[in-house]
Amino acid sequence: MSQSEIERLTAKWCDGWNVEDRPFDGETFRDLFARGDNAITVFDNVQGDVLVLRSIDEYVETWGPFMAPMTYWAVRLDDLDITVSGDFAVTTFKLVGTDTRGPDGNQVPFGQYGTHVGRRFEREGWRIIHEHLTAYDRARELQT
Repeated sequence: MSQSEIERLTAKWCDGWNVEDRPFDGETFRDLFARGDNAITVFDNVQGDVLVLRSIDEYVETWGPFMAPMTYWAVRLDDLDITVSGDFAVTTFKLVGTDTRGPDGNQVPFGQYGTHVGRRFEREGWRIIHEHLTAYDRARELQT
């Protein structure tokens, strides 16, 4: 049962990013991550420097402005691997897709290696407590 629950949690997380031509609504993630200050740890280098976030509020407040200039954003999960042990789960994946920016419709291939650590809480069920995303050059990958 836990394996399928983690698959659903990860799919909902991906759907939260897969906005296509709709405005990004980071509120989707509030039901996926643990709540409270210092309840989560997120590392992401998509903007160049390593970004560290510690709460779902920081997550939503950070990614809303980042996504605002995108006119189209479509992603999917590749190479999904899930390991569950008791009340903890580790998920690894590649998040791949294309973003379209600005009025000229400039398309940019997008790729990140991802890891989530999930924890099963007594009342809330499974929640993401740790996220690590590392951007990679997907354009190069597509050329090979």
